[in-house]
Amino acid sequence: MFRPITNFLLRIENNARTFFEQVPFIQAFLAGVGVIIFWRGVWEWLDLMGVTPLISVLLGSLILGGVGVFLQTFIGNTIIIKNAKQEEKVEKKVLKAIEGEEETEEITLRQLSMKIDMLVQKIEERQ
Repeated sequence: MFRPITNFLLRIENNARTFFEQVPFIQAFLAGVGVIIFWRGVWEWLDLMGVTPLISVLLGSLILGGVGVFLQTFIGNTIIIKNAKQEEKVEKKVLKAIEGEEETEEITLRQLSMKIDMLVQKIEERQ
């Protein structure tokens, strides 16, 4: 039921994002204006309905918690930091493995070089 609407809005968002990559200041300005207008509309609407500040706080907390935004910043940042640390550990392991391979290759190259030198020396002795 909501899929056509969602797809339509996603297309608009994608086109807008592509356009605003060229003019990020205008995007930031319009986003700020949009947030303020939306916030003002909700504020006025709640005033017309006679909602008290305490009810506003409780209702806002329930809505933000219900859609997963209330703790998203704290939990999201924690997850990002954890993932970054894990990636760093993996990169260090890969780097150590590569360094070990380099040492092995250097030893192999030295051995091959020594064998080639011995062969060249034997060939020179026979001539």
